[in-house]
Amino acid sequence: MNKRIHITNRFLLVDDDPLNNLISKMVLKKSMDAPEVIAFTIPENGLEYIQSEFASGHADEKTTLLHDINMPSMTGWEFLEKFDNFPYELKEQFNIYILSSSIDPADIQCAKQNSLIIDFIEKPLDNTKLINMFG
Repeated sequence: MNKRIHITNRFLLVDDDPLNNLISKMVLKKSMDAPEVIAFTIPENGLEYIQSEFASGHADEKTTLLHDINMPSMTGWEFLEKFDNFPYELKEQFNIYILSSSIDPADIQCAKQNSLIIDFIEKPLDNTKLINMFG
Protein backbone atom coordinates (compact mmCIF):
# COMPACT_ATOMS: atom_id res chain seq x y z
CA MET A 1 0.00 0.00 0.00
CA ASN A 2 0.91 3.67 -0.12
CA LYS A 3 2.12 3.36 -3.71
CA ARG A 4 2.44 6.78 -5.31
CA ILE A 5 0.22 7.50 -8.26
CA HIS A 6 -0.39 10.40 -10.60
CA ILE A 7 -3.28 12.63 -9.70
CA THR A 8 -6.40 11.94 -11.74
CA ASN A 9 -9.46 14.00 -12.43
CA ARG A 10 -11.90 11.13 -12.95
CA PHE A 11 -13.41 9.33 -9.96
CA LEU A 12 -15.74 6.40 -9.50
CA LEU A 13 -17.39 5.96 -6.10
CA VAL A 14 -18.95 2.65 -5.09
CA ASP A 15 -20.66 2.84 -1.71
CA ASP A 16 -24.16 1.85 -0.64
CA ASP A 17 -24.34 4.98 1.53
CA PRO A 18 -25.64 7.89 -0.60
CA LEU A 19 -24.62 10.40 2.08
CA ASN A 20 -21.00 9.24 1.98
CA ASN A 21 -21.06 9.45 -1.82
CA LEU A 22 -22.40 13.00 -1.56
CA ILE A 23 -19.70 13.99 0.96
CA SER A 24 -16.98 12.45 -1.21
CA LYS A 25 -18.31 14.23 -4.31
CA MET A 26 -18.37 17.56 -2.47
CA VAL A 27 -14.80 17.12 -1.19
CA LEU A 28 -13.55 16.16 -4.65
CA LYS A 29 -15.33 19.04 -6.38
CA LYS A 30 -14.12 21.54 -3.77
CA SER A 31 -10.52 20.28 -3.80
CA MET A 32 -9.95 19.62 -7.49
CA ASP A 33 -10.32 21.43 -10.76
CA ALA A 34 -13.55 20.18 -12.36
CA PRO A 35 -13.36 16.49 -11.49
CA GLU A 36 -15.63 13.97 -13.17
CA VAL A 37 -17.30 12.04 -10.33
CA ILE A 38 -19.69 9.15 -10.89
CA ALA A 39 -21.22 7.37 -7.90
CA PHE A 40 -22.96 4.03 -7.51
CA THR A 41 -24.87 2.82 -4.46
CA ILE A 42 -25.24 -0.68 -5.94
CA PRO A 43 -21.85 -2.34 -6.49
CA GLU A 44 -23.13 -4.55 -9.31
CA ASN A 45 -24.12 -1.41 -11.23
CA GLY A 46 -20.61 -0.04 -10.70
CA LEU A 47 -19.10 -3.23 -12.13
CA GLU A 48 -21.44 -3.13 -15.13
CA TYR A 49 -20.48 0.50 -15.77
CA ILE A 50 -16.78 -0.29 -15.55
CA GLN A 51 -17.14 -3.23 -17.90
CA SER A 52 -19.12 -1.28 -20.48
CA GLU A 53 -17.35 2.10 -20.31
CA PHE A 54 -13.75 0.94 -19.98
CA ALA A 55 -13.75 -2.21 -22.10
CA SER A 56 -11.83 -0.61 -24.96
CA GLY A 57 -8.80 -0.09 -22.71
CA HIS A 58 -7.91 3.26 -24.25
CA ALA A 59 -8.57 5.79 -21.49
CA ASP A 60 -6.46 8.94 -21.72
CA GLU A 61 -5.91 8.95 -17.95
CA LYS A 62 -6.47 6.62 -15.04
CA THR A 63 -9.68 6.67 -13.07
CA THR A 64 -9.55 6.64 -9.28
CA LEU A 65 -11.94 4.06 -7.86
CA LEU A 66 -12.99 4.53 -4.24
CA HIS A 67 -15.10 1.72 -2.86
CA ASP A 68 -16.49 0.61 0.46
CA ILE A 69 -16.06 -2.79 2.07
CA ASN A 70 -19.35 -3.30 3.89
CA MET A 71 -22.22 -3.20 1.41
CA PRO A 72 -25.39 -5.31 1.60
CA SER A 73 -25.57 -6.88 -1.86
CA MET A 74 -21.85 -7.48 -2.37
CA THR A 75 -18.89 -6.84 -0.10
CA GLY A 76 -15.98 -4.75 -1.27
CA TRP A 77 -13.89 -7.92 -1.36
CA GLU A 78 -16.42 -9.64 -3.64
CA PHE A 79 -16.43 -6.50 -5.78
CA LEU A 80 -12.64 -6.73 -6.12
CA GLU A 81 -12.79 -10.44 -6.98
CA LYS A 82 -15.16 -9.67 -9.86
CA PHE A 83 -13.06 -6.65 -10.90
CA ASP A 84 -9.94 -8.83 -10.91
CA ASN A 85 -11.58 -11.08 -13.53
CA PHE A 86 -11.71 -8.18 -15.99
CA PRO A 87 -9.08 -8.06 -18.75
CA TYR A 88 -5.71 -6.60 -17.86
CA GLU A 89 -6.22 -3.64 -20.23
CA LEU A 90 -9.35 -2.65 -18.34
CA LYS A 91 -7.87 -3.09 -14.85
CA GLU A 92 -4.84 -0.99 -15.77
CA GLN A 93 -7.10 2.04 -16.21
CA PHE A 94 -7.78 2.26 -12.46
CA ASN A 95 -6.14 3.35 -9.23
CA ILE A 96 -8.12 1.61 -6.48
CA TYR A 97 -8.59 2.73 -2.90
CA ILE A 98 -10.74 1.29 -0.15
CA LEU A 99 -12.82 4.07 1.42
CA SER A 100 -14.38 2.52 4.49
CA SER A 101 -15.43 3.13 8.06
CA SER A 102 -14.28 -0.38 8.96
CA ILE A 103 -11.79 -0.49 11.80
CA ASP A 104 -11.44 -4.26 11.57
CA PRO A 105 -7.70 -5.03 11.48
CA ALA A 106 -8.45 -7.97 9.15
CA ASP A 107 -9.92 -5.57 6.56
CA ILE A 108 -6.90 -3.29 6.77
CA GLN A 109 -4.54 -6.26 6.48
CA CYS A 110 -6.45 -7.64 3.47
CA ALA A 111 -6.18 -4.24 1.81
CA LYS A 112 -2.42 -4.14 2.43
CA GLN A 113 -1.99 -7.60 0.91
CA ASN A 114 -4.17 -7.00 -2.15
CA SER A 115 -2.08 -5.93 -5.14
CA LEU A 116 -5.05 -4.13 -6.72
CA ILE A 117 -5.41 -1.70 -3.80
CA ILE A 118 -3.21 1.36 -3.44
CA ASP A 119 -4.35 2.30 0.05
CA PHE A 120 -7.02 2.01 2.73
CA ILE A 121 -8.68 5.33 3.56
CA GLU A 122 -10.93 5.82 6.54
CA LYS A 123 -14.28 7.53 5.91
CA PRO A 124 -15.14 10.28 5.44
CA LEU A 125 -12.97 11.54 2.62
CA ASP A 126 -11.53 14.98 3.30
CA ASN A 127 -8.98 17.35 1.80
CA THR A 128 -6.13 16.07 4.01
CA LYS A 129 -6.78 12.50 2.88
CA LEU A 130 -6.81 13.64 -0.75
CA ILE A 131 -3.44 15.34 -0.25
CA ASN A 132 -2.09 12.12 1.27
CA MET A 133 -3.47 10.13 -1.67
CA PHE A 134 -1.93 12.31 -4.34
CA GLY A 135 0.89 14.00 -2.44
